[in-house]
Amino acid sequence: MGSGRILDALAAVSSNDRADWIATYAAELAAHGGGESLGDLLKISVCEPVDIRRYCSAERARDILLANSLQDRRVLLRTTVPELRGLTGCDQRTLKDVLNALLASLVEGDVRDRGETVQNEPHATLHDLLELWTSSLDDRQRLILRHRMARRDRSLDDLGNELGVSRARVGQLEKKLADNFAAWRQSTPVAERIGQFHWWVFNGSSPLMTFEAVSARVPELSDLVHPVGIELSNFLEMLLPDLDVDGPWLATKPLSDLRDVTFYSATHREKRADGGYDLDKLQAELGLDDYAWSSWLEYCGLRKAAGIVVRKGASQPELAVAVLAAAGHPLSVEEIAERLQVDGVRSLRGRLQADDRIARVGPNSYGLPEWNLETYEGIREEIVQRIERGGGRVLLADVVDELVEQFGVSPASVRAYAARREFSRRDGWIRLAGNGDDGPSQASHKMPTPGETRRCFFLRGQWWFRVDINKEVLRGSGFTAPRGVMALFQVAEGTERVFAALAQEIRISWAAPQPQFGSIRSLVTQLQAKIGDVLWLAPTDRGAVRARLVRAWNKTEDDEIALRSGVQRGLSGEDLRLAVAGALALSVQTSWAALVMSLRARGDLDLAEIVEGYTLSESCRALDSVPGLDDFFAALGGR
Repeated sequence: MGSGRILDALAAVSSNDRADWIATYAAELAAHGGGESLGDLLKISVCEPVDIRRYCSAERARDILLANSLQDRRVLLRTTVPELRGLTGCDQRTLKDVLNALLASLVEGDVRDRGETVQNEPHATLHDLLELWTSSLDDRQRLILRHRMARRDRSLDDLGNELGVSRARVGQLEKKLADNFAAWRQSTPVAERIGQFHWWVFNGSSPLMTFEAVSARVPELSDLVHPVGIELSNFLEMLLPDLDVDGPWLATKPLSDLRDVTFYSATHREKRADGGYDLDKLQAELGLDDYAWSSWLEYCGLRKAAGIVVRKGASQPELAVAVLAAAGHPLSVEEIAERLQVDGVRSLRGRLQADDRIARVGPNSYGLPEWNLETYEGIREEIVQRIERGGGRVLLADVVDELVEQFGVSPASVRAYAARREFSRRDGWIRLAGNGDDGPSQASHKMPTPGETRRCFFLRGQWWFRVDINKEVLRGSGFTAPRGVMALFQVAEGTERVFAALAQEIRISWAAPQPQFGSIRSLVTQLQAKIGDVLWLAPTDRGAVRARLVRAWNKTEDDEIALRSGVQRGLSGEDLRLAVAGALALSVQTSWAALVMSLRARGDLDLAEIVEGYTLSESCRALDSVPGLDDFFAALGGR
């Protein structure tokens, strides 16, 4: 039979026999070797645009048409059979499938006159059936379907104003239309197509998919449903209620749950037993390539920085925490800066030291508190702590060896700090200056007053002792205290007292050369204290202890001074100077320089360093000059 008569012959046969005849004529066309186009062979010059991939029975045929931009039958009709045969991957069977699809689309375009024909047509797709159903709706129903059920982009009030009815009436129409759609969805031909559609979308896929990936598997999603003017993809959630859709993302589980799991995994980077991270495992489980993974992180409010995943808007310390967690061991500030790709090493160091989520574990080494490493407070503070643990004095050689081994500092640096005026050295021993050459335990040595004692401050009409909350305190370890604190709590040498504080017990002992506080874990647990907080303790007239917890905050230098001295937060400049002088029980005329000297004389070296740095800032630089003799004697007098 001549090629030009093929369509006439196919139009004349019954619908039951048409599929067999289409296959026969497709095989006849596939054997053609001439140079005429398919349009010339079939005597077709004009036809409507139709994507014939829906008529293909094999995935290979659909892929070849898409790869060569031949899915539109108008383009395919301009192609010759030998050109199709020469396409990569197009064997004889695939060629017949393509030609079969072309003939089916052309014949159905001529005979599809009634909805019943489309409904019962074996080649009718879900898109065809949806077009048939939407074409039966009136304009008002189509408007509600498009904007209230498919896109869900307009309110009841908005549509009510456009249709000239109340919002309640729009709601009634929407409910009726939803019932209509549910009945159509359950009809046998539609239910069968939805079952196939469900298999295409869900088969072999992960819980999370991109619309782009699903569209490559189901090209029909991009087809326009003409009666309502939107693509089939807009009906996904209506057709597949167990699919969660939001923008470019489709999920077989609630997207909110997947997003929460991703965010938690990113912000709690704990290593698994195999050395990987839960976040890495999650990417593999979701089956996302690196490009899709980056888009998903963006959707979850996360981003990648320096090879690690952090939340959007993460600060430098937060980024540093992520870098340290990924490394699993301490890093120097230069190494952290390099991984974060920042140039301001000096400012980064300041931020790291001020952040409670990061522990300084060496002169230039930082880690995480949960690693339970010994924290580094600076050489001077480390010397003071060892003097206190030694009962008021310690061998300098032991201090040097311990700090060199533990923190990697140089012996010369330790000896240089030990030579400062805050310390006195004799016969190889080192102690705090002012404690006497014979050690603090001698009875002849004068008992220091609270005003002469480190971490004691005059607040609200009485003296208070400051306890800095650290991991040792939270863990339940006891701690040493200056001897002047014993005068505050009236604990005699060689004795022990137990005080009540918020229904908890505090045990203070002076049985050893250096006074000792017992564990206050129950108290700080009751107060829900955290590392960096400050606990203030003061005795009452009834033999109890008054306790006041001050929470740490993101501190500037003036806030740090307020936290450590117990004065009101938010003060600065002259007001702060007056408050600190009062907390030290000094004259209101005491200058910043004299305050620094007084703090050093009583052993508050850390606070003295902070105050000294503050006096050099722009806010206070003009407030002080070189201290005079009055300042000097005021600092020595303690009042």
